[in-house]
Amino acid sequence: MSTPQAGIFDRSFQYHLFFEFCLTSGLPDDAVEALVQRLNALKQDGTPVMLAFGPNLWSRLDNRFSFPPFSLEGHVPATQGDLWIWVQGKTRSDVFDTALKVRDAVGDDLAVQLELSGFVYHDMRDLTGFVDGIGNPTGEKAEKATFIPEAHPGAGGSWLLTQKWVHDLKAFNKLPVDEQERVFGRTKADAVEFDEDKMPPDSHVGRTDVDRDGVPQKMWRRSVPYGDTSEHGLYFVSFTCELDRFDYLLRRMYGIADDTVKDRLLEFSRPVMSSWWYVPTQDWLDGIN
Repeated sequence: MSTPQAGIFDRSFQYHLFFEFCLTSGLPDDAVEALVQRLNALKQDGTPVMLAFGPNLWSRLDNRFSFPPFSLEGHVPATQGDLWIWVQGKTRSDVFDTALKVRDAVGDDLAVQLELSGFVYHDMRDLTGFVDGIGNPTGEKAEKATFIPEAHPGAGGSWLLTQKWVHDLKAFNKLPVDEQERVFGRTKADAVEFDEDKMPPDSHVGRTDVDRDGVPQKMWRRSVPYGDTSEHGLYFVSFTCELDRFDYLLRRMYGIADDTVKDRLLEFSRPVMSSWWYVPTQDWLDGIN
């Protein structure tokens, strides 16, 4: 198996910084490759730097397969970027130092669409107080859900969905805890999912933890909270083996797939940015020359 980029499965990092960049006009192909080389050279132990590419930039780097820009027919804001960079670290200082190197490496070649700092909140909880990512598979199941299988375009890499969600915590926190639990479909204190016969059909778990044609629609989530007292929410980060999996689950959340039931979580949080990306293997990045 090819070597994945570091940092996908390591959840020990407390601090995070995400960049979304957009191409500017007139950047030649050789400059694009040189940019990727500079960024790849920043990778180091202890502070992973992950790279992912939107469809336009990917087509400039590799023409063996293509993919469309993010779209959900107007239901979700589509802000498809061209280059995504994720810096992780165990101290904020390490993340800041590495982020400066990223900006120096990018220079004026790309325009910044987003620079967002995230953090681990308590014991990996969302700002709503609910544990995040408990549906992640483990072991071999995690790898199977995350990486594109052999004989498929992009094999060994991964599809990635990122979304910036803004929470309305005032509205959510007005609900009693048992009603908050019905929104999520699991308990708040100890993160136990409701039994199937007690799962509200419009709960978040009920809409997203599902099978499709007998195949569990699993993905590997690495989302983290962000923000301050004025604006705060979740930067959703999720890897999967099939790009269509993201589209299907978002459609279920918005009640435009299978049925018209809408995820109740949307009453208290809304996405304001959405892109999906291809995450190449470390072997592919090392081969850029």
